[in-house]
Parts: sequence; C-alpha cells; structure tokens
Amino acid sequence: MDISKIINQAINIMLKPKETLKKLKNEKVTRNDMIIYLGIVGIPTFIGLLIGYGFVSGLNWNTGGSLIGWGFVIAIIGYIFSIIGLFVFAYILNALSENFKSKKNLMQSAKLVAYSATPWLVLGIFYVFPAAGVISFLGGIYGLYILYLGLPIYMETPKEQQVPYFVVGFIIFIIVMAIVWWIIGWIWGSLLWSYIWGSYYPYGYTPWSPWMR
Repeated sequence: MDISKIINQAINIMLKPKETLKKLKNEKVTRNDMIIYLGIVGIPTFIGLLIGYGFVSGLNWNTGGSLIGWGFVIAIIGYIFSIIGLFVFAYILNALSENFKSKKNLMQSAKLVAYSATPWLVLGIFYVFPAAGVISFLGGIYGLYILYLGLPIYMETPKEQQVPYFVVGFIIFIIVMAIVWWIIGWIWGSLLWSYIWGSYYPYGYTPWSPWMR
C-alpha cells in the first residue's frame, strides 16, 4: 500500500466518513493490507505512548527521563496489542453478523473495524500528555459513530437490525479493548515497579530480605 494513499484515506474517513466508507467498500485488500493500514495509522499512538510514558511520566517520577527505555517497550506493546485487539473485535463482529441478518464477510468486517478505529489511533498522539489521553477516548467515540454508519455498508445490515447490532458491537469493543489496556497497564506497572525497586535495591535485597531467607 502507498503511504500517502493511506494517509489520505485516514483523513477522508475522519472528515467525510459515510462518503469515504462507501467509496472504499469495493476496494480489494488483503489481510496484510489492513495490517499495514493499521500500522501506519497507529503511528501517532505509538509516538504518544513513547513520549508520554517514557519521558513525561519519567519526569513525573523525578527520574529525569530515564524511563525512556521502558517507554519504548510500553509503546511497542501498546501499539501491537491495540492492533491485535482490533482484529479480535473484527473477528467477533463478523461471527455475530448472521444473528443480525447481516452478511458474514471477515474481510469486510476487518475493513470496517480498521476504518472505524482510525480517529482513535490518530488522536492517540495525545498520549504524549497522559492526562490528555481523554482526547484519544473522544476519537474512539467518533470511531464508534463511524462503525454505526458502516454496518449497513460493509456488513449489509438491515435498517431494523442496525441499532441492536451496533449496541452489541459497542459492548464487545469496550470489553476487548478494556482487556487489551488492562494487559498494557499491568505490563507498564510491572516494568515501572521493577525499575523503582531495582534502583533502590540493585542487588535484589529489600528491607524484608532477611525474613525471606
């Protein structure tokens, strides 16, 4: 895929969602194409996590930015797990399609989820300041609106099934991404405390070590 084409698609999806979704429906893409699309669109989220958790949070902990290495790790983990979570969601959304009289098509489901996630991933740049991460959350809300618009286009959902399909999809999305971010948060917390304890007790000894022998 052409990078400039992907960037233009992402911009059009955010500015003209319904029109762009219709235009992209019949575009032939492969699973690798969608991975590349999400990988490129997700770069702002990667940068936001890298700076926000590796440098800004490092300063908050008075480490002078020395957590940048851990920030790189958490950025990579967040970047990869977010994309994995979106594919899991696409798989589940497609699996449920026939329950809502919709057309079962995994690739179309993957396209819809990828395009719906675009605002969330792009606005992930605001993780640069962890407190401003709510802006990325608002991007996710807008993405859910795009998902709602795309159900009748990509999954050929009848009008009377559009709302219930969307509601179920919304709940599943929240559950899947909550699990993803719980995993990311748990890994980040583990790395952070390992760093802090390692700084205070570089040889593995803690105040209670004698009692543990």
